[in-house]
Amino acid sequence: MKQKLRYIFLAVLCIPFACFSQRDSTRKNEFGAGVNFQTRLHYFGRTDSLQSSALIPNIGYQLKNGLYVQGNIIFTQNKVASTTYAGTTLEGGFRFKPSTHFSGNIFYMQVLYKDNSTLPQSALKGQTGINTAITTPIITFNAGGDLKFSKDQTDIGATLGADHIFLLHKPNSHVAFAIDPSFYLYAGTQRFTKSYIERTKFLGIPVGQKEHTQPYDRFNILAYEASAPVVAVAGKFFATVIPSYVMPQNLLEGETGKNLFYLTLGLGVKL
Repeated sequence: MKQKLRYIFLAVLCIPFACFSQRDSTRKNEFGAGVNFQTRLHYFGRTDSLQSSALIPNIGYQLKNGLYVQGNIIFTQNKVASTTYAGTTLEGGFRFKPSTHFSGNIFYMQVLYKDNSTLPQSALKGQTGINTAITTPIITFNAGGDLKFSKDQTDIGATLGADHIFLLHKPNSHVAFAIDPSFYLYAGTQRFTKSYIERTKFLGIPVGQKEHTQPYDRFNILAYEASAPVVAVAGKFFATVIPSYVMPQNLLEGETGKNLFYLTLGLGVKL
């Protein structure tokens, strides 16, 4: 049960960008589905001017050999519109056979946002990369690298993080809890910002952008983020509460963002 909880816990934390990391030595075909609500939708702390929240149903399937697919449907709500379909992400990849100390995955994600979306991440068309985790008795170190594809642009991204999972479980019980204090650093180039600004200009939103003065190609720290996810598991069902605090860095002219506290609430099942 302890290993199962660890797997479910790591899985649900990565929605909507799946990075399941099963830590036990056995795997089987698995189906998962759920829904998350995020009180503020952001992209490395960058937000739309309408301060949207999001409802994100998700579904996924993983083969015992490590191949997986997952989809997420994104609905947004804000002060000028009720629940509105914003886009879909489709991801496929391969999860390495895990060991006691190492886990990870490689992936490709296709991003399908509506043409009139004002979300900063709507400039993205696709993303590919690798995630890795090295576990020690005291702390788990996380690292990843990716390429993000937007309109005629490609951004380079990197992630560094650390966390430690605390598991609470009574023997012979089907109910368990976990908490995972975490801290992450996100870095990369910001060519996607240019695509986003061009898109919002096309929609008639005044942003006062001076494109020729902006360092889109410079590799900078994009954000710091601290969180303390909590997961409750009862048999095949799970619930999550993830309080997070994101601190965007190196905002460019025309971007909207500030230090932000937000919650992600989720319910799901794994079969």
